[in-house]
Amino acid sequence: MVRHSVADLGPDASMDQICEATGTSKTVLYRYFGDRAGLVDDMGQWAMKVITQQLDRAATPDMSPREALAHMIAAFVDLASSRPHVYRFCDRGVTHQTGQQTFFDSIAQLLCARMNFTQPEQYMWARGALGFVRACTDEWLTKPTDPHTFATHLSTWLWESAPATDNVEGKHS
Repeated sequence: MVRHSVADLGPDASMDQICEATGTSKTVLYRYFGDRAGLVDDMGQWAMKVITQQLDRAATPDMSPREALAHMIAAFVDLASSRPHVYRFCDRGVTHQTGQQTFFDSIAQLLCARMNFTQPEQYMWARGALGFVRACTDEWLTKPTDPHTFATHLSTWLWESAPATDNVEGKHS
């Protein structure tokens, strides 16, 4: 119900607006989420679950790291294109969080796991790749085109810069 309200109201929705849209008192909303940061965290966890479920549905035992990257970007773009206000709400909220694991830390770790990255330099690449995807997605949402084509462009560009691993054949071996 809250997620639908944010989807309708936009990423800058206040707690008062969310309460009014959901027909819930502030007391109940604050009891459940604690504060706006708690709401953002809860929505970030939901978004991470959506992305992980999409990846798990697409995963195959023989999926290559390149395919994993493409599927992850497609899941991220799908979330942003199908729920742009929710995506921006999560993005704006977690951008300002410090001292705790954020939604984007979780995505970077998942990307490393799916691409068999174990080295610190590879994690840095994953964080940078995520920044690239976020910036491009934010720009793309201003004038969206076909999500599949956009996701394919992103995954191709990033694959060309991916660090080497022992488990990746071709350019990255």
